Amino acid sequence: MTGPVTRFAVLGPLEVWRGDEPVVVPAGRSRALLAALLLRAGQVVTVDELVERLWDGDQPNPQRTRATLHMVVARLRQALGDPTVVRTVTHGYVADVAPGALDLHEFRDLAGRGRFAEALALWRGTPLSDVRSDVLHAEEVAPLLEERLAVLERRIEADLEAGRAAELVPELRSLTREHPLRERFWAMLVHALHRSGRTAEALAAYQEVRVLLAEELGVEPGEQLREAHRLALGAVPEPPGRVAAPRQLPADVRSFTGRRDEVAALDRLAAHARAATAVAITGMGGLGKTALAVHWAHRVAADFPDGQLMVNLRGYDPEFPPLTPEQALTQLLGALGVPAERVPAALDEQVSLYRSVLADRRILVVLDNVADVAQVRPLLPPGAGNFAVLTGRNDLRGLVALDDAVLVRLNGLAPAEAVDLLRRVLGPDRVDAEPDAIAELVDLCAGLPLALRVAAATLAGEPRGVADYVTALKAGDGLAELEIPGDPASAVQSTFCLSYRALTPAAQRLFRLLGVAPCRDHTVETAAALAGMGLDEARRVLGELLRAHLLEQPRAGRFVLHDLLRLHAESTACTEGSEAENELAVTRLLDFYLHNIDRADRVIRPTRTELPLTPVDGAVPLLAFADQAEAVAWIDGEMPNLRLVIPYAGEHGRHEHAWQIPTALWGYLYRNYVWTEWRRFTEIALASARRLGNRFAEAVALHTLGGITRNMRPEEALDHLHQALAIREEIGHVHGMAASCLELAGAYESFGRHDEAVRFGERAVQLWAGSGNEPALAIALNNHAGTLSAAGRHEQALEVCLRAVELYRRLPGRLALGVVEETLAQVLIGLGRLTDAAATYQRIFARGVGELNSLSAMRTHLNYADLLLRLGDPGTARVHLAHALELCVKAGFPQEAEIRARLAGLG
Repeated sequence: MTGPVTRFAVLGPLEVWRGDEPVVVPAGRSRALLAALLLRAGQVVTVDELVERLWDGDQPNPQRTRATLHMVVARLRQALGDPTVVRTVTHGYVADVAPGALDLHEFRDLAGRGRFAEALALWRGTPLSDVRSDVLHAEEVAPLLEERLAVLERRIEADLEAGRAAELVPELRSLTREHPLRERFWAMLVHALHRSGRTAEALAAYQEVRVLLAEELGVEPGEQLREAHRLALGAVPEPPGRVAAPRQLPADVRSFTGRRDEVAALDRLAAHARAATAVAITGMGGLGKTALAVHWAHRVAADFPDGQLMVNLRGYDPEFPPLTPEQALTQLLGALGVPAERVPAALDEQVSLYRSVLADRRILVVLDNVADVAQVRPLLPPGAGNFAVLTGRNDLRGLVALDDAVLVRLNGLAPAEAVDLLRRVLGPDRVDAEPDAIAELVDLCAGLPLALRVAAATLAGEPRGVADYVTALKAGDGLAELEIPGDPASAVQSTFCLSYRALTPAAQRLFRLLGVAPCRDHTVETAAALAGMGLDEARRVLGELLRAHLLEQPRAGRFVLHDLLRLHAESTACTEGSEAENELAVTRLLDFYLHNIDRADRVIRPTRTELPLTPVDGAVPLLAFADQAEAVAWIDGEMPNLRLVIPYAGEHGRHEHAWQIPTALWGYLYRNYVWTEWRRFTEIALASARRLGNRFAEAVALHTLGGITRNMRPEEALDHLHQALAIREEIGHVHGMAASCLELAGAYESFGRHDEAVRFGERAVQLWAGSGNEPALAIALNNHAGTLSAAGRHEQALEVCLRAVELYRRLPGRLALGVVEETLAQVLIGLGRLTDAAATYQRIFARGVGELNSLSAMRTHLNYADLLLRLGDPGTARVHLAHALELCVKAGFPQEAEIRARLAGLG
């Protein structure tokens, strides 16, 4: 009878099985010998090659070496219990392995058949991590790791082709952190983001790797990355050698008409630029200053190969304050590849960085809606070849003398140009049929393109003649009280009114409500919430407003009111809508954000407890999120509005929303570590909670502030956390008491006050154990194990940590296993079990740190680097320190200087 098959595993620690029984292979050279043979199973491995691997490149006595090798072979055969596995041949040895008995062969077979996920599932960690042989790892294992990455790339590409782009984004973000110079992972990340509808993030990822490659290797991205970038841009492929650049211009106005003299003047200025040059297009609202700037920018984009930037400075926004120079520079630097957390706080330092980044480039910068000279002066690009186009209603002559700027003062369209615009919208037959009425319409609208477009859109949708429409304009039909600075013709306001009157009642109502909404832009869903209508009706009504030129759509799915039209909408809402209707609409909008953020947070943070939310109107659309990536992507898209909505709620007495929306955002903000913004939102929440006298909400906000400040201002954090705990004890909120105790334990540990840390950690475990909340108990046990280890109580820490590991494994998908494994590794280090700790870290990194938030991932890299240095492996330690630095810089953590110093110390 044939005996049981001997099976071997090398894709992780070396394992041998005889049937169902594990086989113990002696440590030392026997394991190195078996590993060397298995990596080339079925092939001859010469004696010289085996000597190199077993003696790690030393040059021992040849005769003695061969004798020792024979003894090692004999000992290995005895241990395996099967003398046929290691066969002697001329000049060397061969490992004879049965079909399907070696995981490496199975991996290659599955990958060859396109079953990539199954192939990768065979990997248990770093190959042969428990075999000591530097030569073996350098010459055999390193190529094998590369082979795994190649299969992983093929699996991801297959998933991309299968339409799984959105779910791949978190994995690819993790892989680009683990392998920052591997361009193929970056290219696939750009593809995945773009195909998930997150094109802005795709372009930002490309800029990030472009800067990284330039800094680390002094090279530009390769063809794969450039192709991914071109696809994300939706552009014609760039000629070879063209440097990829930010392109922020919105779509050109398809029916742009006239302005020939102004376009020619801009052409001349750009053609003769010899130094930092700016042109300011000034004039009253509605003249088409932005349309002219964007049209001309598209016309000359090829002359600025290093990029076209655009920022709306909000100089005339009726609802929101103008951007400060600091805010604008953060946006501009971000588009140029500088993360927000790397932008200095001081304005002069920001300007210096901006000028450094733009030096020796050719970039066009469009600065739209400038409030005044002081706002825009720091934003003017330096260096010959750069060019700035500004638009504004105020006098910007202060830029002429000191900043080499030229003013282009815009007036209404010339009569012939205005007629041409109307001809494009209404058609030549209708315009030519009533030339006198058309001329009078142009005169009444003062040549303002916005007014002419709105008038034409109204006429296009009704049968009356142009003369009848002009008569109504002259009579001021439906004129609303609307102030347009510098407007010479009241018929311009009347144009808006007539277009508004031509709408259906549903469209009129939505238009009014858009004027009172505290948002910069809208989606179908927010419009539906605002008006209390169904999604299909909202989609239809938004289309009606677009066709009437009362609404713009700068990008797919996003709808914006021109600021003049927003003024008109707000004025009409005050005169025709009721205060109760307007208030109810804003309530529905706030409810939309609150309840959908809460839904997203439950996907991002499945272990969280329920929030006591305000009731939601049945007309508010409630969204469903398939996974964390989809939930995060939705919040990413809404963050510009949330930066306005949350302060609005606090300032306008909407205090329930003002504390609940930031609280529901907790998982997103924790995951992304947006420190400054998170703190600002939480301070608004705390103020509103105190206004309401809501002790529960006050404790939540204080606890969150304590967590935010714990790693930056420990003393302040302790004060917030003790206040939160006292309130929670007062109101009997057990879950909150446990959470605050856990956070206090961490804060005291960071202070080095271990006795207090252990005391609060023990209390947190007791409270969670009595609550029946297993996920929370697992987290508390894990944190308490770390606290005990930091206090030097390693045996107790190991006992607690193993309880946490058991719970984490019993709750798959709900908790990040890497978090508790990292704690286990630190406890093992405290016990002096360095090899076991290293194996634990290898399991973590083999699985990837994508499940960890950025702070936990950074700490894991740092702690493993410390261990590697103790084990005498400074090269690998340097790699992990570099990963930690990348995470630190990206998230704005305060340890950057420390990590850089450690890297410098390694040489």
